[in-house]
Amino acid sequence: MTLSELITAMRTDLGDPDGTLFADPALERCLIRAIYPVRQDTGAALLPMDGEIVPAPDGLVAELLLLLAESYACAIMRGKTANAVNVSSGDKRIERTNQAKYWAELEADLLARYRQRVTDLHGGDLFITPPRVCPVIYEQGSDV
Repeated sequence: MTLSELITAMRTDLGDPDGTLFADPALERCLIRAIYPVRQDTGAALLPMDGEIVPAPDGLVAELLLLLAESYACAIMRGKTANAVNVSSGDKRIERTNQAKYWAELEADLLARYRQRVTDLHGGDLFITPPRVCPVIYEQGSDV
């Protein structure tokens, strides 16, 4: 399955068929970022090679890959719209202050659906790869 086929599916799911919200390199990056966690959570051997994912994901693995990549795309849009403001000119008014909140809600919904599908895949035993843990180093004598 090629990355362009998955990008087309992502554009359809995110309501951007003409490509006004997302650039192709951004969606490709989201898909490549999603490969490793999906590989860890499903045990599927997925690798990006020459614009394709080898072996081609099918069924539930492809759906999980799309769900996680779409949540990453929502995080991109949440960052883009974080500083949006209200604009008013005469009788026209554009409300943009809540866009970041809506993208964050969509991202949370997609991640919840991803977690539910992984749980269903493992028969009810939820084990999702945790994010990278960073140690916290305190100076001697500091109060925690």
